[in-house]
Amino acid sequence: MRKGITQMEHPAIATEDTNAPQDHRSVTARRKRDAMRARILSATMDLLADPSKVSVSIEDVARGAQISRGAFYKHFASLEEAVAAIGQEATDGMTLHILPVYDVLTHPLERISTAMRLFLLRAHTDRRWAAFFLRAELVLHPSILLEYVTADLEAGRRAHLLDLPSMQAGVDALIGATLEGVRSMTLRNVDDPEAYIDAVILMVLRGFGVANAQAQEAVAFSKDYLQARVVSGPVP
Repeated sequence: MRKGITQMEHPAIATEDTNAPQDHRSVTARRKRDAMRARILSATMDLLADPSKVSVSIEDVARGAQISRGAFYKHFASLEEAVAAIGQEATDGMTLHILPVYDVLTHPLERISTAMRLFLLRAHTDRRWAAFFLRAELVLHPSILLEYVTADLEAGRRAHLLDLPSMQAGVDALIGATLEGVRSMTLRNVDDPEAYIDAVILMVLRGFGVANAQAQEAVAFSKDYLQARVVSGPVP
């Protein structure tokens, strides 16, 4: 029987209060701002994903979005800020997308192993997503992923499954290993992606003080669990 916990406190995801009265003009203005922001980000993504583009400028983005340079600056202070926003949206979108598979799990090691595997598998099959994920400033700004990573590590430490002298160092190590794993899956030649993913997860868990047998069990769990989900239905 696995040593762990049966119930976890999940991070709350902020939602908009749709019942609160809202001024029609402010709602319309916000929707226009959101639409313009999405238009800018879409144009930026298209340009950065174009292999023929050696470099991308704000003028290129404004031209692609069919807006003025001034309109761009109403939403972003720089091109780097827009690219970081794309990275964060790619990350948060992926985190929300995997919740039906990942957030039903209660054991911290199984959650960590499954989440890491899902992100690394996504990088292997979707290079465009991975390119923007790598641009996200994951530990510098609040994000849904950061909330879940922190919650899982805290739960593992409370259950005496993880040896974490510093929670911040633990978060940095887990996110850093995932980022570098995504980078290798995307930019380098990984001969055996499945074995590589297993090794990344195993080394992270072992680095957190998990015994080899227990770490191997968590790695095997996420592989078998996701394969079973593929058989029963598509994995997010």
